[in-house]
Amino acid sequence: MNSRKTYRFLAIFVAVILMLVACSAQNEGAGSFDPENQKEYGINGIYLGQNIKEAMDLLKPSKADFMDMVTRESYTVDQMATGAGEAVMGMLLVNRTQVIVKVKKGELQSIMLGGVAKEDAEMLKTYRGLAMYDSVEKMKKLYGEATGEKEVVYKGSKYMANFGITDNKVVWFRFDQL
Repeated sequence: MNSRKTYRFLAIFVAVILMLVACSAQNEGAGSFDPENQKEYGINGIYLGQNIKEAMDLLKPSKADFMDMVTRESYTVDQMATGAGEAVMGMLLVNRTQVIVKVKKGELQSIMLGGVAKEDAEMLKTYRGLAMYDSVEKMKKLYGEATGEKEVVYKGSKYMANFGITDNKVVWFRFDQL
């Protein structure tokens, strides 16, 4: 009787361990780059196609200004979250780093990052964990092979990622909805 309980306990324990291992393998950025997954195109939990309100809550910029590129009208996050604005550009300040976003009908259409201070490089990472000034080798390890030398492009049917390269380091990146 006692050995039966022990075997049952061991079986449950092994099953729990296997489930934990399987779940941890599904963490963000696991596996190979999926060009059709919109979450692959973003930084710090914000990604293309996401509602601007949710993105701002995650990014928590210290300053954010939004203006429609056509009408030059200013917009708040709440206005854009409900779909206001035709093609709104936003300039966000996250610590000392400027992040530029484009919003259409309340959703992120483009995320651009460049000119990051080296001491802030690790602060804003891509979904896969690529930081500014990481090597081209690390980028290729995380994203795979791609086209381009000074501007490396990864493209799916709906999204595109561009990485600017100087001296074998990533110095800017941009994610766009096609």
